[in-house]
Amino acid sequence: MWILLNPGPANTTATVRQALVMDDLCHREPECFDMVRRCRERLVALAGAGSDFTAVLFAGSGTAAVEAVIASATPRTGALLVVDNGVYGDRMTRIARAHGIPFHAVKSDIFSAVDPAAVERALHEHPEITHVALVHHETTTGLLNPVADVARVAHALGRRVIVDAMSSLFGERLDVTQDGVDFVAASANKCLQGIPGVSFVLARRSAIEALAGAPPRSVYLDVHGHYVSQEQDNTPFTPALQVLHAMEQALVELDEETPKRRVERYAECARVLRDGMQRLGLEILVAEAARSNTLTTFRLPPGIAYDALHDAMKRRGYIIYAGQGALKSHAFRVANMGTLTPRDMEGVVAAFAEVFKESHA
Repeated sequence: MWILLNPGPANTTATVRQALVMDDLCHREPECFDMVRRCRERLVALAGAGSDFTAVLFAGSGTAAVEAVIASATPRTGALLVVDNGVYGDRMTRIARAHGIPFHAVKSDIFSAVDPAAVERALHEHPEITHVALVHHETTTGLLNPVADVARVAHALGRRVIVDAMSSLFGERLDVTQDGVDFVAASANKCLQGIPGVSFVLARRSAIEALAGAPPRSVYLDVHGHYVSQEQDNTPFTPALQVLHAMEQALVELDEETPKRRVERYAECARVLRDGMQRLGLEILVAEAARSNTLTTFRLPPGIAYDALHDAMKRRGYIIYAGQGALKSHAFRVANMGTLTPRDMEGVVAAFAEVFKESHA
C-alpha cells in the first residue's frame, strides 16, 4: 500500500474502506435517509457547532460544495470579495465569473497569509459587497489564512463570510460558529479521512433559510434546495450511497479519536517531517507563523528535478506532490493528513535521505 503524501485523498483505515462494501440500497428508502441524517448530525457535532447550524451533503468533490455556496449565497444584488493567494482562491474567482457574480479580489503572494486590513479596506471601498470568500488552508503552498481575523473585520462591517475549509476542517483549529461565518465547505476525503465523492457545507441555519425564494443559479448546486430536501428526509438527486456509508464510518472514527487529538496528531506529524527535512538541508517556503498542520512546501535540492524525486519516492512506497503552476520547477509538497503517524513521518524523512544520498552517489 502506498503512503499518500498528497493533500487528499488521504490514507484511510481498513474499516472505512470496508464500509464501501454494503448491501445494495435504493436512495429513496428510509435506510438511506437515516444514514444521511446521521452523517449530517455527526458533522455538525464534531465541528463543534450546535442547533443553530446544519450540514448539507453533495455528491461531488470539494469544489462542488464551494461552487454551491458561492452560487447560492451571493444575492443577485450583491457582490463577492475573494481572498486570492493561491490556486483555490483563484478558483473562487473563476466560480464567481462563471455564474456572473460581480467580485473583487484581495491578492497577496502565495507564500503570505492575507492581511485582514486589506480586506477591511476593500470592504470600505466596495459597499456593494455582501460576502467575503476565503480559503482557510491554501494547499498551493501550505499556508493558513487568518479566518478568525477576517471574520471579525467582515462582521464588524455587516458582511458575511464563506470559508473553504477543504483541507483544514478537523485538521486545524477552526471555529465554524464565529460571528460573521455563515458557510464552511469541506469534503469527506481530506482530514475527515473518508473516501472521495462526498462534499458538504456546514451552514448557519438562519443564513441558509434566508435563501428561500431566491432564484437558484444552478439546478444541481443549489444549497437551499438540497437543505430543504434533506431536512425532509428526502434527496433531490441520487446520493453517493457507498461513499456516504464510508463517510459515516470515518465520522465514527473521528469521534473516537476526537477532533482535538486529530489536530494534535497532524501537528506532531508536521513537526517530525519539517525538523527531519530541515536537517537534510531543505528549505520550507512558507514562514513558520503561516504554516498549516497538514502540508509543507519544500524547495527542490539543487540538481534534483521533481519527476525524478517523485519516481524515486514512489519506488519506496511514498506518493509526494508537485508544486502547482510555476512552483513545479523548483518546489514540491508533502502532506501529512490521513491516518499517518509521527512514526510514519520518520520513515518519510528516512526515504528522502536515501533518495538524496542516491542522487549524489
